Amino acid sequence: MNRRIDGALQGQESFTGTSPLGVFTFLTTIRCACDAAGFTNKQALPLLAFRLSGADKRAFSSALNSKSGHRTCAIRTYGAAINWQLAKYATHAVMASAYHDNITMRQPDSESPTAFGLRVETQYDRLDGFFHAHDVKDVFLNGLSANIQSHVRVLEGQFPKRTLADTISAAQMYWNGTTKLRLSLKLPRLQTTKAAYASLMPVVDPALTADGV
Repeated sequence: MNRRIDGALQGQESFTGTSPLGVFTFLTTIRCACDAAGFTNKQALPLLAFRLSGADKRAFSSALNSKSGHRTCAIRTYGAAINWQLAKYATHAVMASAYHDNITMRQPDSESPTAFGLRVETQYDRLDGFFHAHDVKDVFLNGLSANIQSHVRVLEGQFPKRTLADTISAAQMYWNGTTKLRLSLKLPRLQTTKAAYASLMPVVDPALTADGV
């Protein structure tokens, strides 16, 4: 079973529980891989357990093998295993913190819109499947630098069905123009300063020698 599904899980590390939000990507990947391989829920349960490691594997094994009287633990099916993982790691506190961190993301002046957009997408990928594309786009727009945000919003108002990639590209275009304008305004000032400094320099008669000074 593991060999059959190994290709679908290529590059997917075992889930350790160190990063709680990683449970969403892990479970989504497992589900898609099992569906592609045609596994039943009964076959998927041991496979999920096989892909765990570290503290999460120890906690899962303990819950799986524990007994309460004559009744075994609730983890008896693939669905119960998924619910156990979500209940353990996607707690209310974790989700509230992640939501706050996401909606308060801001673009520093030194960061390009493309880099900021990638950071936003990466952050939301950690909450795989919990947000719609337009929600992610709104967070990107709200976090844009004030220098370009108004321009991008005007464009969004005219073309509301633009994708997140389109919005990032437009923001990058305005950012490039703003940066170029800022540099062009600084250049004459720098040249004027140099000219003024040069005018204050004393004029030395080339006929004078070091001994004659």
